[in-house]
This record gives sequence, structure tokens and C-alpha cells, in this order.
Amino acid sequence: VLIFGLLITDVVMRELGLGSIFGAQRISVYLMIICGFLGLGLAASQGRHLRPRFLDGVIPASLSATADRIGSVIMTAVFAVFGVIAVQFLLEAIEYGELARTIRIPMWSIQVIVPYAFFSTALRYAIFVIDPDLRPQEALE
Repeated sequence: VLIFGLLITDVVMRELGLGSIFGAQRISVYLMIICGFLGLGLAASQGRHLRPRFLDGVIPASLSATADRIGSVIMTAVFAVFGVIAVQFLLEAIEYGELARTIRIPMWSIQVIVPYAFFSTALRYAIFVIDPDLRPQEALE
């Protein structure tokens, strides 16, 4: 809602000849990136993550629980590795003092969401490994 409000206000002001809100488009992009990364954990918590389903029939139903647990182990590792890479990326942004274009704030203050999103999602999958009953039913649409 904040992103929509910011952009619509910017467009209306430009159409009325009042000028533009300084940095509105860039701020909206950064906010969308943040929302996207926060969506990782939400997708995992609601069983709405993307996965290929074309091999579903290959694994017998009797091994489905084991396959789900193995999948959770793999996803835990993948998100943890991405989290480590994201931390390295964040530390480099801090080291080099990168600034976000137009709005001139430290880039790390925006990028800090990336390692949080990856590590929190890895933690969620690790919990699914430990207690598979907490794993949500996948939303098959």
C-alpha cells in the first residue's frame, strides 16, 4: 500500500505539473525488493513455494514423508549457503560505503533484509526437518 501510494502520488503530482517526489521511483523499487525477500519466508510458511512437480509420480506414496524431509534438508542447505553469500555481499557494501542512488542512504541498510530472509527461511526449513508435522500442506494450484 505504501509503495502504491507513493507511486500514485508521484504520478498525480507530475500530471498536475507540480513536479515529482524526489526519489519516489527508486524508493519504490527498494521497497519492492524488500517485500520480495520477505516473501521467501511467507511462501515457505504457507507451502506456496515453487517446486517442479513433474517427478511427483516417481516417488512412491510410502516414501513421500521421507522425500519431503530430504527436500527440507536440501532447502535448509541452499538457503543457508545463500545467507552466507548475502552476508559477504552485505559486508562488502559496508566496507566500500556504497550509497543507494538518488536517496543517498547506505546501501547496506536496504541489503540487510537479504541475509535475514535467507537465514530465517533456512531456519524454517530446518524446523521442518526436525518436526515434519509443522510443515504446511503444499498449495497445489
